[in-house]
Amino acid sequence: MRLFLFLVGGTGSRVLRPLLMQLAAGVLPVDEMGRRVPLEIVPVIVDPHSANEDLKRTENLLRWYKQIRRSVYGDAADVVKGFFAAKVSTLADILPPGSALSNSFLFNMGSIASKRFHDFIAYDTLDTANQALASMLFSEDQLETKMDIGFVGCPNIGSVALNRFKDSEEFKQFSNIFQRQDRVFVVSSIFGGTGAAGYPIIVKNIRNAANNANINNRGDLRDAKIGALTVLPYFNVQQDENSPISRADFISKTKSALYYYHDNLTGLRLQGEDLPMSKVNACYYLGDEVPSIPYYNDPGAEGQRNDAHVVEYVGALSILDFLQIPDDQLQTVDGRALNPIYKEYGLGNDKTELSLKDFGLPTRALVNRQMVKFHLAYMYLTHQFKSDIGRGYTEDKPEISRSFLSTSFYSMLTADFFVAYLQWLKELRGNQRSFMPFMLDTDKLADALNGITPKTGFLKSAIDYKAMLAMLNRLSQQALKNRAYNDGNVARKLLELLDEALEKLIDDKYNGVV
Repeated sequence: MRLFLFLVGGTGSRVLRPLLMQLAAGVLPVDEMGRRVPLEIVPVIVDPHSANEDLKRTENLLRWYKQIRRSVYGDAADVVKGFFAAKVSTLADILPPGSALSNSFLFNMGSIASKRFHDFIAYDTLDTANQALASMLFSEDQLETKMDIGFVGCPNIGSVALNRFKDSEEFKQFSNIFQRQDRVFVVSSIFGGTGAAGYPIIVKNIRNAANNANINNRGDLRDAKIGALTVLPYFNVQQDENSPISRADFISKTKSALYYYHDNLTGLRLQGEDLPMSKVNACYYLGDEVPSIPYYNDPGAEGQRNDAHVVEYVGALSILDFLQIPDDQLQTVDGRALNPIYKEYGLGNDKTELSLKDFGLPTRALVNRQMVKFHLAYMYLTHQFKSDIGRGYTEDKPEISRSFLSTSFYSMLTADFFVAYLQWLKELRGNQRSFMPFMLDTDKLADALNGITPKTGFLKSAIDYKAMLAMLNRLSQQALKNRAYNDGNVARKLLELLDEALEKLIDDKYNGVV
């Protein structure tokens, strides 16, 4: 399955961050038979604010994930088990050789970001009447906005500027490479500027493909299976009279956008019409009324870096849920969804400190086991792995020698991705609501899970690094007999053995609790 994932504005990048953590942990969608589905995701980040710190660290994660995954699996697209199983590609990766697109996850918005809005609409060339109209529609501050920091909470600016989307080389190439079995998902917030404006424009241009002469497969794109996550207000910002961003405006902007979306994008069947008017097959809504720790009020000039929030973690799950909806429930005719699906996420409690146990059964079944396995693998590779080199499974073919510690794969996994992973967990723990799936101040496997303890007692040994080494040794010997790593891929051997060992240890020590 291939998903084109459009991530609009700062919230788009912030939701992609936990999704990458979930994919690194080996989370994959499952079909109706409970079988894991191989997945390729093509993220496209749509944000003129290229200096956005949230965007930059998500872009780093994408680059590290892609290179780590390639080291383990090459370009294989059929992996259905293990850490980093899902494939992550840029648009350029899937285009025929010779494409003019850069190998980037960022949508090229240079023609927008380099201008003031005043210049973008060529205000000085307008006649007197149109200048007066523009001045009525846009304030002086909005006209003077330099769009390299985004649309500073003004969707009316964004809706004008982002109309260039349909004329871009990226959209043209995406449109022509899109296939009938592919899917599209859009992530955006509704209470800012870029996300609120970008979401309807992206959907509109996909559904209007029949009118675009530059697209070859117009019917396939027009009737694409489209899902979208609309993120409602979930964090607070410090009050600053000199900033155009105000928490007090979040709700009024949300209401206005929802009315617009209902009338033009996501509404149900109109009276007297045979087809529903919704252009989106599956709509997800998510927000949180618990007041967060106020973020620094930064319209964009200072980088915009927000701490990770549990709402973003849950938001990433909507993407996985969409991928699990059967094709026959996502049918589209003439650009309209036949039976649009609307979903919200209910936590079921008002706790301000959450653990893995606080989510509903579907969430726990989808992600908890994989997230636990990944965290225990992180702990083993961080605290014990170096001491195990030279004994047991590391001496089996292909041998894991101390030179492995100097490889680019090991460095990128431990010094880059794991460092970002730990930082993400710390931010989740320190935010409000606080989400603390793991105990971050211990190096003991038995104490790693917050609120979940392994079973001990008669004939039940502790879960520790000694038990892990014994399991790794046993599985390595089995692998020598059944599926030797003939290609000598040490990275794949290590991650696959860790995944299998932790699967068995979790079954043994936690007995289905995880």
